[in-house]
Amino acid sequence: MTVALLSDIHANLVALQAVFADLPSVEAIWVMGDTVGYGPDPADTYALLRDRGATLVAGNHDRAVATGQGLELFNGPARAAAERHRAWLAAEDRDGLAALPLTLEPAEGYAMCHGSPRDPLWEYVFDARTAAFAMASLATTRCCVGHTHVPATFRTGDGKVMINPGSVGQPRDGDPRAAYALLDPATETVAFRRVTYDVKETQRRMRGRKLPEILADRLRFGL
Repeated sequence: MTVALLSDIHANLVALQAVFADLPSVEAIWVMGDTVGYGPDPADTYALLRDRGATLVAGNHDRAVATGQGLELFNGPARAAAERHRAWLAAEDRDGLAALPLTLEPAEGYAMCHGSPRDPLWEYVFDARTAAFAMASLATTRCCVGHTHVPATFRTGDGKVMINPGSVGQPRDGDPRAAYALLDPATETVAFRRVTYDVKETQRRMRGRKLPEILADRLRFGL
């Protein structure tokens, strides 16, 4: 069994389409939150994931767009984009995003969430020490997360592993290419992958929809 791990697509349909074009045959697609927020195509991005039968959990941007939860914690550009997405999306899509679970166990021994098991919406995990504390009370030994926009694998002292595939639509590790990963749950092997996509097209769409300029600019640098 091969699983595609995606996260932080952020309404970047062009990047998501490039990832799907690159994907080998997979049995499942797990999406670790933040399907919307920032980018130009929230409705089409969400629709494409549903069409592909993806398993989704909620991210902080998903909740903010769907319900307004946490908007006060966003910086100005992120808040402006979330408010625009909320206005653009149909009520059915907002309801679907609002109903996404915070955590799931999509396969035996694996959990998935956006931030971390102890704070599914908001905790950033950038090192193994934080991962160990965040997974301390987790029954499963493997957890797939997102939120940081940086690909990583963290192994804790008690044998647990946290996997972050990075960001499809808003990479922040200095590499502007879309990031995702392939997981074999049986062998516990992970292959991180990067895909070139038409960044200028996404920027054009963002500017056409009057999203904050900084959100388009940063795509060029992967920051």
